[in-house]
Amino acid sequence: RFIDQGLREELSKFPKIEDPDQEMEFLLFVETYQLLEPLIKERDAVYESLTYSSEFYVSAALIWKGSRDMQEQTLFLGNIPLMNSLGTSIVNGIYRIVINQILQSPGIYYRSESNYKGILVYVGTIISDWGGRVELQIDRKRRMWVRVSRKQKISILVLSSAMGLNLKEILENVCYPEIFLSFLNDKEKNEIGSKENAILEFYQQFTCVGGDPVFSESLCKELQKKFFQQKCELGRIGRLNMNERLNLHIPHNNIFLLPRDILAAADHLIEMKLGMDTPSDMNHLKNKRIRSVADLLQDQFGLALVR
Repeated sequence: RFIDQGLREELSKFPKIEDPDQEMEFLLFVETYQLLEPLIKERDAVYESLTYSSEFYVSAALIWKGSRDMQEQTLFLGNIPLMNSLGTSIVNGIYRIVINQILQSPGIYYRSESNYKGILVYVGTIISDWGGRVELQIDRKRRMWVRVSRKQKISILVLSSAMGLNLKEILENVCYPEIFLSFLNDKEKNEIGSKENAILEFYQQFTCVGGDPVFSESLCKELQKKFFQQKCELGRIGRLNMNERLNLHIPHNNIFLLPRDILAAADHLIEMKLGMDTPSDMNHLKNKRIRSVADLLQDQFGLALVR
């Protein structure tokens, strides 16, 4: 599957590269990649301490935007080790093997635990496709927080506002608006007064920076890269699990965390505190997934392209 599908998927994610003046752009042609036949046989690779691999080529083009002139060339991207019929690869003459992994399936899981004072705390953990985690928590004062890192947490109202909702939209899309209103204080009224204020507050809490940062496009891009892309990409499996657990009907091709997901997760957390919902069994096999060899190889190939 990696050879037939994974290579094409990762090449299609490769972005166009432009020069600073935006006069030229570099791009790869996904459909024209080639894997050549290995230059040696498996047996010879073992005897001569070589790697049994195939040379990987892809067509690329350099385009001048003004004149639309194009210079096309076939690039050698590297050697890809091949797997034999026994499921092993030969690297430097030594047989190597890559095994499947059993991981926590992306989605949302609820639990209750006692804090250091012995008070019961209710937590909802959203696990992304990359393994990043975002935790929703109701504290002993019955306020709801979103833990965006190990040490930092932010009000769920501020996060929802930073994702594009105003207070009216938040209250219209939750089952317990009176409880959400009880979270609100004077400081948060100012923070969620506009999306820009909410983003600045979220940025300060997430990056632990002091002072008064100024709202800018670069700040939004940094937040998008460090938080939303790493911790909010659910993937197809994560989207399916979120829809099933939270009774949502969001299309399966929408693989990123939405404000609607956050609010639905908060509603279920409130219901769990009220005794209307049950905790999740994270160790049950239905909440695990197998990360196949093809997935592992595709991830490594994607990282190599980025670098």
